[in-house]
Amino acid sequence: MDLGTTKYIIYTELIADGYVEKHDVIGAIFGQTEGLLSNELDLRDLQKSGRIGRIDVDLENINGKSFAKITLPSSLDKVETSILAATLETIDRVGPCFATVKITEVEDIRVSKRQYITNRARSILRKLMDEMIDTYEITEEIKESLRTEEIMEYGPENLPCGPNVVHSDSIIVVEGRADVLNLLRCGIKNTVAVEGTSVPKSIMELTKKKTTTAFTDGDRGGELILKELLQTCDIDYVARAPYGKEVEGTSKKEIMKCLRSKVPVEQIVGNTCNDACNVSKVIEDTPKEIFEPVTHKYYEKVETPVIEPVFEGPVVEEEIVVVEPVKKTETEIIDVDATNEIQADRKFSGVKEIVDSIKNTGNVKFVVDGTEKTNTFKEFLTNIHEIKKMDFFAADMPISQKIVDLLYDKTPIIVGKEINVTKKPVNLRLFSFDEIVA
Repeated sequence: MDLGTTKYIIYTELIADGYVEKHDVIGAIFGQTEGLLSNELDLRDLQKSGRIGRIDVDLENINGKSFAKITLPSSLDKVETSILAATLETIDRVGPCFATVKITEVEDIRVSKRQYITNRARSILRKLMDEMIDTYEITEEIKESLRTEEIMEYGPENLPCGPNVVHSDSIIVVEGRADVLNLLRCGIKNTVAVEGTSVPKSIMELTKKKTTTAFTDGDRGGELILKELLQTCDIDYVARAPYGKEVEGTSKKEIMKCLRSKVPVEQIVGNTCNDACNVSKVIEDTPKEIFEPVTHKYYEKVETPVIEPVFEGPVVEEEIVVVEPVKKTETEIIDVDATNEIQADRKFSGVKEIVDSIKNTGNVKFVVDGTEKTNTFKEFLTNIHEIKKMDFFAADMPISQKIVDLLYDKTPIIVGKEINVTKKPVNLRLFSFDEIVA
């Protein structure tokens, strides 16, 4: 249907008691409405002047009856269209058959057009908004392109680096070209890449002249490269990307946070990661519900000199010497039995073997029902709820108060690189690696 300047469409249904054809329906519409209204609303005149459009009839004959759907487009105003629609319902015969006509709907085409316009305009605007780039984004895009163009090469190995590596007093050593590019995007221009696990000679020489920060990925590969750098270069500080992330895929905010959190190389544990990275960071990231409230009775750690008896003259026969126990104060309690147990544990070769097996790995080893198990500290924390009792626990890291609070009711013995606790439960024995090896 060609709507043209149509404002309204009149939808009509006709039922005739007999067989009729389309031209019969059209004839009935024009014939039975003629003379009912003034000449201004005569259908023939209106159609000739184009104020109503072509009348469409969709006819179907079923079981001796005829069913028609009639559409009549109108360019008249709202009142005249309503009068015309009501006039159609006065038709009661089509040819020789009785008929009934009912108006089902009068549609305002302009409403549909306005709805279409609204939807289409919304779609166009959305597309324009998606394609638009504000001034800030344009500025950042230009800056990023300029920074990317600033990448240079250093040394005979043509290592990727930032433009300030030669003149800056400090440098940042990263793994690859993509890392240098990412730091350039963040405005950091004193970066140089080793481009592989074998550290180039020019990097070794450069680190001797400048304050050097090693910035490696937070995965196993990053640990291996860090070990190589620590063995071959003069590294002053160490920074690591977030756990499981690479430097090239780290956001600007995370990079700045990592570099601000760099630690002196002296604090590196096992030449792989600093204490804060391996212990405190992992514990801080662990859900708080893992750490149950400590209700165990603590004894304060005290240092008491050992008083040994002095024997004068030959010993004729075996003599049992009774040493008076040191008087306890309110804040000092000396556990003599525990001291004896420490001496026994030091002679326990199995413990020494466990300590030797995890040295410089950053791992933990524990014994459950006589079975030895090895995990990273993060894996151990994840599965801590499954472990009820351990015969022994050793970790290649300092033993902090948080670790003691977490494990005191799960194991009688804890061994670590060093012991940094202020309180310990009475039945818990804590040893450093040096005590075990001694």
